[in-house]
Amino acid sequence: MKENINKFKDLYNFEFEEIKDLSYKEIEKKYLEIYKEGKEKNFTPVFLVLDDILLEKFELDMEDEETNNIMDVVNLNLEKSKNINALELLKKIQVENMEDIKENIDEYFAEKSYKFDDGEKYDLELSSLFDYNGDFKDNVILVKVPTKNPYEVLGYFGMGGFNDCPLSEEQIVIAKYWYEKNGAVPAVVTYDEIEFYVENPVQTLEEAKNLAVEHYIFCYDIVAQCYGTFEKLVDALYKNIQWYFWWD
Repeated sequence: MKENINKFKDLYNFEFEEIKDLSYKEIEKKYLEIYKEGKEKNFTPVFLVLDDILLEKFELDMEDEETNNIMDVVNLNLEKSKNINALELLKKIQVENMEDIKENIDEYFAEKSYKFDDGEKYDLELSSLFDYNGDFKDNVILVKVPTKNPYEVLGYFGMGGFNDCPLSEEQIVIAKYWYEKNGAVPAVVTYDEIEFYVENPVQTLEEAKNLAVEHYIFCYDIVAQCYGTFEKLVDALYKNIQWYFWWD
């Protein structure tokens, strides 16, 4: 529906392009080209899937802040994020939301004989742009967000705060932490998903295990409802240039 894209245009005065019917490889090529351009010109590209739920979230955020200007919400998200420490936040989420806190990282991994996949995973397949049948979704745009700090994208397009999905300012802080560690950049935002492009994937099994636990704290649906086990989550992170999150 063109209507949703027009609504976005009314909210955000950003340069963007509507994207239609591309393959995984075409999406990868387009994103990496624009990402390189963004580094040179101080913007950050991100794909948005503009369904009704995401647009309604933007509108509700404006109502909550009693403003008609979405940039007021953006600026508030960015300002709030300055007062949050990423590691302290992860610990806080873990203590508040989880009953299975382990003292030792290895206790999360029950399959002792599991053989981890240590192959390089350098194909960028942004699956959240495609439906369950593999068809490209409607109302997809590629936005040039006017910030050179990629983690701030999650403050511009706040999709969090529902159920156990972290608030926008919390997402910014964790994304900044991962950006500084791994070069992780939000590449796709939907109403319930975030996918990252990762410039510096973890290269050791120990790093991948530690990262898997951080991902679980940030989004604990990722194990039970997506990967099934911590071992498979580690496989998805080990030497992989993309990360996936989904909240129920």
